[in-house]
Amino acid sequence: MRNVKGKRSERRSAFRRLFRYVAAASFAVIILWVIIFMVQLLGWSFFQTAIIAGIDFGATIFNFTVIISFMGSIAVSVATVANSSKMEYMMCMPISLRTLFLEKTIVVVFYNSLIYLVIGIPIVIGLAISSPVPFAILSIPIFIVMLLGNVTLGVAVGGLIGLSISRFLAGRRRLKQIGWFLGTSLAIIFSTFYYYSLYATDSGFSQFFSVILDFARQIGLSSDFSPGGAMNAVTVRLIVGLPVNLVDVFLAVLFVLVSILLIYINAIASETAHYSGWLASGSKRSSKREVKIAHTVWNPSDVPLLKMTTTTSVSMWYNTASVRREGRVLANYLVGPMRTVLWFLLIFLAPGGMMVSFAPFIIISAMIPFAVSYGVYFAGYELVYEGKNLMNLLLAPASLTDYVKGKVFSAVPFTMIATGIASVLVIFVQPSLWIYIPAVLISSIFLTLAAGGIASYSAATGGDFKAQRNISRQRGAAVQMPIRNMWAMARAHLLPNMIGFIGIGAILGIGIFLNPLYSYLVVPLFALICIQLMRSYVGKSGRRLQTIEASEYL
Repeated sequence: MRNVKGKRSERRSAFRRLFRYVAAASFAVIILWVIIFMVQLLGWSFFQTAIIAGIDFGATIFNFTVIISFMGSIAVSVATVANSSKMEYMMCMPISLRTLFLEKTIVVVFYNSLIYLVIGIPIVIGLAISSPVPFAILSIPIFIVMLLGNVTLGVAVGGLIGLSISRFLAGRRRLKQIGWFLGTSLAIIFSTFYYYSLYATDSGFSQFFSVILDFARQIGLSSDFSPGGAMNAVTVRLIVGLPVNLVDVFLAVLFVLVSILLIYINAIASETAHYSGWLASGSKRSSKREVKIAHTVWNPSDVPLLKMTTTTSVSMWYNTASVRREGRVLANYLVGPMRTVLWFLLIFLAPGGMMVSFAPFIIISAMIPFAVSYGVYFAGYELVYEGKNLMNLLLAPASLTDYVKGKVFSAVPFTMIATGIASVLVIFVQPSLWIYIPAVLISSIFLTLAAGGIASYSAATGGDFKAQRNISRQRGAAVQMPIRNMWAMARAHLLPNMIGFIGIGAILGIGIFLNPLYSYLVVPLFALICIQLMRSYVGKSGRRLQTIEASEYL
């Protein structure tokens, strides 16, 4: 049809539709050419010796593909089964529901295998063509079959575990958020130790890589009786001419058959979960008689021993609940300050440094970035992320100053948990410093209040209230910093850190050079300063929010 107008009739250009496939094919051709060129340049004996010397490395790499496929597919089956509104349309087709779930899982398998096929097939083809072994060319189809089988094994096992967990967690969203939280936390911790290895060792990445491989060997990822080991035996060993025994062939066939069986079991379990209502999200059907939905009014109670207004209480609990619902956001808020602490520790605790003997005091000082970050995140960033809700707040008969104060208070429990964990670490490193722990813990709480107040004012004056809480870049959306003004951002981070290091440093210094008990005489003064800073900046933040025009957040 020509000259058709309308959004649904739009079609992407041929370049945009074929670009990904042309790019993948071109990338595979380049890899193939590089492998053949390097073999001709260095000789086959060089590659054969290197492959035989590190033959266990292939099993580890192939097992990692199984693990990655497993981790990436835990929530896939849950998301598919729980999407009942769309599945109802597909159930109108003249095929069984089990076939639908099986087809969806197979599509997931191919999507997970695509990157490995694009990279792995040209490498195997290049080595097989260059190998003088007579049957080396057979490794190409075997590699493809085994790769698809291993990815299928990981996807099927991950789907079954995801369905099993969802049976008890009752909701795909909760399962996905738990997965996002764990994945984001592990990524932050892993990258933190990676950069530390680059800084602390001369070999850098190679040292870090060897540690990962040693750990993989210890947990059995290089075993010949694993899926990756069987795949390595019938492909890599065949290329370099090492003997392949019947046990290896039997294990390879067994793992392929098991993966086929598990993917079929996954389809059966998905069908059962859908019909049994494990993940039912509620019916939308109307009833003949009126059903009144009765529920208790949400009225958050005040924190014990702390008097606050209803607006402050509601703001505090709402802020905590809204962040807790997003696993990636919560992980970045709670674990993200570790990046800042890393660079702080690297300066003083690098191997061979002069400050290593002061490690316990430096670890105590590392609590300061955590206390400041929580105040900035929960009171500064979350205030900007209110966005369109500011219109409701401006119209409501409530004080914006009290509302901002609730956001500041919402960061305090997380500071208490973080400083408590750090305190345990300090006691293990240096038990004699236990006397300073209560002083530092109390000071960190008040520092969080001051940091939250300063961050709230920075957010009110320099925040981009149209920014969205996007942790990762998504299609059609860019990741935006909530506080766009550079001076406001610098004030939100630098000023509380300066206050923290000067104040808590003075508390520790007085205790070290005079008497530990004198440290507690400085704590009330530091707390009073932090409270006054919080009140001043929170008041200015509330007054500034009342003057914001609707065009800034709509």
